[in-house]
Amino acid sequence: MPVEESAPRRDGRTTDTRQRIESTALQLFVTKGFAATSLKDIADELGITKAALYYHFPAKADLARGVFQPFIDDVDAVLVDLDGRRLPPEDVLAAYADAVLPHRRALAATLRDPGAVADLDLEGASFRWLARLSALLGYDVATAETRVRTAVAVGGLTRALVLPEAEDERARAIAVEAAVAALGRGTTAQR
Repeated sequence: MPVEESAPRRDGRTTDTRQRIESTALQLFVTKGFAATSLKDIADELGITKAALYYHFPAKADLARGVFQPFIDDVDAVLVDLDGRRLPPEDVLAAYADAVLPHRRALAATLRDPGAVADLDLEGASFRWLARLSALLGYDVATAETRVRTAVAVGGLTRALVLPEAEDERARAIAVEAAVAALGRGTTAQR
């Protein structure tokens, strides 16, 4: 995911250092893992001093929030927007996929190293998303079966969105179709 740079200053440098730091950090988190990436690694990769990095992010946890919180916020926003609407499962899961897809690098980093988001409670967000998605998918009563089917559908879809193929519109549609199939609408699950 390319970083949009601000207009160059007179000295040729861009003015959006914070965004460059977040983008570089995310790339290192994906390739090396969160725990194995130090602030020094990020500063070195950017060609800036650690002091410059600390100016923008006083601690690694602050940097993690800057990198990963937009992912959580965007998924939350889409699910809130869908609340109260009766949409077909395909539309609900496609909206979820559309919210996750721009953050697929952040998702890949969290899957590689869950410690990256320890301060952000991604686990709590995941449970919140599953509950909302279950309701949005038409399961009026949360039973063991509906919770399992929702978890399999959403978990499989989420993992598929990390694959390089997910950037292709047809592959994304196949992932949504497979997630809908995992819901098993032909079963006795309460809807």
